[in-house]
Amino acid sequence: MSALDMGKKHVVQIFKKVKNKSAADVQITAEQLINEALDLEEVERKVNYNLIDEDELNEYKLTKRKEFEDKIRKRRYLISTYIKYGLWEIKQNDIKRCRSIFERALNIDYTNKNLWLKYIEIELTQKNINSARNLLERVVLLLPLENIFWKKYAHLEEILNNFVNARNIYERWIKWKIDETSFLCYINFEERCNEINRCREIFERLIVSIPKLDCFYKCIKFERKYKNIKRARACFEKCIELIPGKFLDENFFIHFCNFEESNNEYDRCKKIYIEALKRLPRDRCNILYKNFLQFQKKYSDQEELHETLLLKERISYEEELKLHKNDYDIWFNYIKLEENNLYKMISKDKTLIRIRELYERAISVVPLVANKKCWKRYIYLWINYAIFEELYAENIERARKVYINILKIMHKQFFTFKKIYILYANFEIRQLDVQKVRQIYDHAIEHVKKEKLFKEYCDLELRLGNVKQCRALYARYVEAFPFNSTAWISMINFELSLDEVERARQIAEIAIHLDDMKLPELIWKNYIDMEINLQEYDKAKQLYERLLNITQHYKVYRSYAEFQYIYFDDIEKCREILESGIDFCKKSEQSNERCILLNFLLEIEKDYGDKEMIEKTIKRMPKKVKKRRIIKKDDDEIVEEFITYVFPDDGNHSQNMKIFQKAMEWKKKMEQLEKEKKGEGVGESQEGNGAVIEDRDRDNGSGDDGSGDDGSGDDSGGDLAESVRSIRRVGENKD
Repeated sequence: MSALDMGKKHVVQIFKKVKNKSAADVQITAEQLINEALDLEEVERKVNYNLIDEDELNEYKLTKRKEFEDKIRKRRYLISTYIKYGLWEIKQNDIKRCRSIFERALNIDYTNKNLWLKYIEIELTQKNINSARNLLERVVLLLPLENIFWKKYAHLEEILNNFVNARNIYERWIKWKIDETSFLCYINFEERCNEINRCREIFERLIVSIPKLDCFYKCIKFERKYKNIKRARACFEKCIELIPGKFLDENFFIHFCNFEESNNEYDRCKKIYIEALKRLPRDRCNILYKNFLQFQKKYSDQEELHETLLLKERISYEEELKLHKNDYDIWFNYIKLEENNLYKMISKDKTLIRIRELYERAISVVPLVANKKCWKRYIYLWINYAIFEELYAENIERARKVYINILKIMHKQFFTFKKIYILYANFEIRQLDVQKVRQIYDHAIEHVKKEKLFKEYCDLELRLGNVKQCRALYARYVEAFPFNSTAWISMINFELSLDEVERARQIAEIAIHLDDMKLPELIWKNYIDMEINLQEYDKAKQLYERLLNITQHYKVYRSYAEFQYIYFDDIEKCREILESGIDFCKKSEQSNERCILLNFLLEIEKDYGDKEMIEKTIKRMPKKVKKRRIIKKDDDEIVEEFITYVFPDDGNHSQNMKIFQKAMEWKKKMEQLEKEKKGEGVGESQEGNGAVIEDRDRDNGSGDDGSGDDGSGDDSGGDLAESVRSIRRVGENKD
């Protein structure tokens, strides 16, 4: 058996002896193992050498140098070894060996700042001033961007009272590296030398070379220290000139204002606050605005305090206008802000000037696009400007110039605004210059030709009592709009107001004979109403007869029948007219119109007729029917439901009435069955004209296209506004 097998057997036997496998009382951890290993480690004791003679000293030095050299040989680029080596040599008072070691280190890495500092420190401790100077000269040439060597070099010369060399070193430092540290060290040096003017010169060079807020703050602090207020203020002003606005925060302006306030310059302080609030965005000047309010409460009156409260809103509008110059709503709101505060100010003249300047700025922003909506907002700026000059500023001449300038601008555009001429004319009326008003309206009618202008001009002349001039204007009105029914009606009403009835009739006759008249039914209605108001009922009757010869519109029949019923009390003639209209609607298959006339006939019968006529008319009343029809839209077929009427007195629809009756009976039976199932008594049978859905075949679904009017929405008897709309259509049907 081999030794390996014997070992395995021995191990197995050992493991078999373990009987208790429970956890031990004290657990062994990794930390415990490490601590025990460290405790058991033997600590090397330092050996204190007691050197008796020079030989032992030399032997010790040799041993120590050999150790350092071995370390350098192993790690040649580790500069800390050289430093320790050099420091050990200087303890042995061997400056030559020390210098040699540091020079060797500099050959390895001359950029190591710590190496140079130790080297220079050793030379200074050994009082080798020239050697230290030479080292500093070398290092500032090799590492000119390291401030610590320049500072140490200048400080050395200053300690030696060699101020000229120190000043030269500072000048060289500034030339090599322009930074805040070099200038500030130079300034502190000159201040220690009590050269205040030189300090100011260096500060001037600093703020020009490095225009930063910190530099200006230090300069201001220096001047305030020596109580030179003018130069401190000049520093603030120079800062605003040199530093871009985006880098000037509210803290700078707060310092500036506090500086002026501390020197009792309250007017300057106020101007600085206002200018700062204009410069800074709204979200960056909250603290500044609060300080300004506190300042105004302390040193200003009530009006100036109110101006301060408005200032923030003004600045807000100015910022919006910088971004959206052509947004006229902003201009309107801005001007409204100033106008609302006009009477709150004691000095109104300044406010008037400010508002006038705002209007001038606003009207100088001409719309960029030829859009009437945009130009309308622009013109309203001019209108508000003119009203402001007349009512608020009470400057009539300036208001007149504003109106004249508006008209000049409008003549250059492709659209006009009649409102401008009317406002200008009303302005001259208030100035009692009637001749000027006539010139304005004549010019407007010649260039614009709007109905509103004619009406206003005619109304003006009528108020002035110039009947001939007014009649001539109406003639021009009708001449300008020969096919406009409103123009003719206005002329007729004018003649009636003068009791010129024959003239009015002649004008109406001319108007109703014009073929291309727009909305001729309005003229017919006005003509008939005129005769009725004059109690010329026979002439009105003749007009109705003439109108029925031109058109058979259902409203004409209805209005004529109502006229006969009201003014002649002729029920028979009324029935005759309505029956004629019903027959015409029946022939032309106008179901809705026919239903309306039947409803009107039923109302008259209820007022005047007997029971027999009422029942007879009720039997003629139609029934509503919901039908379906197919509409072709593109390539699709859409089924549409519509409502039409079935009239009992139509012979062609007798079969439909039978279907109606059957449907009603079937519906009642179904309702009774449903009630019986629920255990309820049979309800009362429904009465009235119920809507029954009649599903027909598509071939039979081409009934009249009713509009859904059930005849209950009757128009008033005197309303003939739509009575003549179908003149040409019916005339063509007759032909």
